[in-house]
Amino acid sequence: MLITITFNRMVQTITVVSYILCLGTSFVYAAPMTSRLDDFHPNCDIRPLNLSRKQRSELSAIRKEYKKALEKSMRRDDRINKNRRRDIIHILSDDRFNKEDARDYVEKRYLTSMDFAVDELSIQHRFYKMLTPQQRQYWLSACLK
Repeated sequence: MLITITFNRMVQTITVVSYILCLGTSFVYAAPMTSRLDDFHPNCDIRPLNLSRKQRSELSAIRKEYKKALEKSMRRDDRINKNRRRDIIHILSDDRFNKEDARDYVEKRYLTSMDFAVDELSIQHRFYKMLTPQQRQYWLSACLK
C-alpha cells in the first residue's frame, strides 16, 4: 500500500513535470522579465529638438545611465531565471496549491521588471527636465504615446 501511494505520487509529479516540459511551457510563460515602459515611442526622433551642445552631452550621460540600469536589471533577471524553473515546478507539483508560495514566486518574477520601469521613468524624467519649455512641448506630442 505504501509503495503504491509513493509510486502514484511519483507518477503524478513526473506527469506534471512532463506536461510542463513538453506541452505546457506556453501556458507557464508569463512575460519578459525586463520589460520596458510602453508609454514612450521607442525610436522617437529627437533631432527636431535641436539640442544644444550641453544638452547633447547630458543626453549622452543619460543614455549611459540607462544602459547601466538595463544591464543591472538583466543581471538580476539572470539570477532569478536560474531558480525560476525549480520554483514553478515546486509550486505545481505540491499536493495542495500554496497561494503564499505562488505570490512569492510572482513577486520575485516581476519585481525586477518593476524596478527597471521605475529606473526608466527616472531617466525619462531627467531627460525631460533638461529640455526647454518649447522642446518639452514637442517631445510630449511626438514621443509620449
